[in-house]
Amino acid sequence: MQQHRALILRSNRFLGSSLVDKGLVSSSDLEQANEKLMHAIQASDFKGASILTPLIFEQKVLDEGRMIEAIVEEHDLGLVDLNFCQLKSIKDLNVDLSLCWATSTVPFDRMGDTHMVATCYYMSAPVLKAWEEALGGDVLWYATSMSSISKGLEQLETIAEEEAAAEDADADDTDA
Repeated sequence: MQQHRALILRSNRFLGSSLVDKGLVSSSDLEQANEKLMHAIQASDFKGASILTPLIFEQKVLDEGRMIEAIVEEHDLGLVDLNFCQLKSIKDLNVDLSLCWATSTVPFDRMGDTHMVATCYYMSAPVLKAWEEALGGDVLWYATSMSSISKGLEQLETIAEEEAAAEDADADDTDA
């Protein structure tokens, strides 16, 4: 996940600026969240490296519902709850799980060359650009909550672990 350090820093800076510009948080609240972000990065806790976690759950100064509502209204996005999606492997997308964690973003479906992608970071241009470049096709963006993204990321981790175990078993079978 170290390879995404610069993306994590830029995406959180852009997101924080957007949250302040829209009046969803104050500059001083953002400053406190940025300190927690920097501590997480210095501790190599990249899964916890997000300003949203302290703003929503620790400081309790960002109303996640208001943030999602602002994104949906301003950008005409759909909403998705990944708890109700049967996620598939992202292996064939040539995207690694660390990018998902670094950007709080989950690709959850695909129709032809169009990818359906859920994110908590829609207000962060670096996240959108990174994903559009990584997927190489059209992207249909959806807003979602932090708890939904967390569940989606956990599902993707389980899928990746099962794939790795199956590959190990196949390798053991061919060695025998």
